[in-house]
Amino acid sequence: MVDKIRVLLVDDDPDFIEANSIVLEACGFEVLSASSGADGLRMVKEENPDVVILDVMMEHTDEGFAVARRIRSRLRSKVPIIMLTSVGEVTGYDFNPEENPDFFPVDIFLEKPVPPAILVNRIREVLKKGEDQ
Repeated sequence: MVDKIRVLLVDDDPDFIEANSIVLEACGFEVLSASSGADGLRMVKEENPDVVILDVMMEHTDEGFAVARRIRSRLRSKVPIIMLTSVGEVTGYDFNPEENPDFFPVDIFLEKPVPPAILVNRIREVLKKGEDQ
C-alpha cells in the first residue's frame, strides 16, 4: 500500500479549508489543516506533512511570512511551502519570493483565487522538484 501524500492547509478561513480539502482528498491526498500560524507550526513539527499550503494574512497581516521563516529556521524543515494568499490584491504590492528568498522562504507563491486543477498541479510540481534534488 502506498502512503498518501500529506498536505497541510494553514489558513484562518474555514470555507477555504473545507473547499480545498474536498478537492485535494478527491485527488488522493491526505489533508491536514490548521487555522493559525501557531497551529500550523505545531503540525509541521508533529505531523511531518509532505507539503504545506500557507496563507499570509491570518491573525496578523504578515503571519504567513513569519511562519514560513520559522519552518525553515527554527524547525529546519525543508518541507515544500506553497504560499496561497490574496495579500497582493489586498495590499497592492507585488510579492516575488525569488527577489528575496530570505524573507519569502517558499517554493511557490500563488495569488488567490487559484483554480483547483492548478493547485493540484502545483503541489505535484513542487513534490517532483523535491524528488529531483
